[in-house]
Amino acid sequence: MPFVVAMLYGCAGVANNQAELSLAENKQLVVGVWAMMPLRNGIANVVEYTADGKSKLHSFNCTKPGETAVEESAYSIREDGKIISISSPYQNFDLRVLSFKRNAMKLAMTIEGMELQFSYLKTSKIAPLCVLYEKEMEQ
Repeated sequence: MPFVVAMLYGCAGVANNQAELSLAENKQLVVGVWAMMPLRNGIANVVEYTADGKSKLHSFNCTKPGETAVEESAYSIREDGKIISISSPYQNFDLRVLSFKRNAMKLAMTIEGMELQFSYLKTSKIAPLCVLYEKEMEQ
């Protein structure tokens, strides 16, 4: 079993042991730093949600170390806790909350008829999870 697959299963196992939480009941649970599991193309963004409804998307690409950008937006969570709406001067979009646990969440959005899913782990610092991408590329 490749290392990355083992890591993903390991992370999923930890997350699955946690109770599913509702953002509708406590929207403050999303506050903090969330690192996205790297996509196949190397994108491994990190998003920081603050208690005052602001977010900073730190764009990282594991194939281009050192190149980063930050986009500031506002976010809100719908009353039912199933949608995170992002609003910036450049674009507005919704992320569907597929699952949410204290340290892991899965979000989705539809672009040009395709559903994209993103898995995040809550972290203590703004840093991409490129080690997972690099291990996968070694296999």
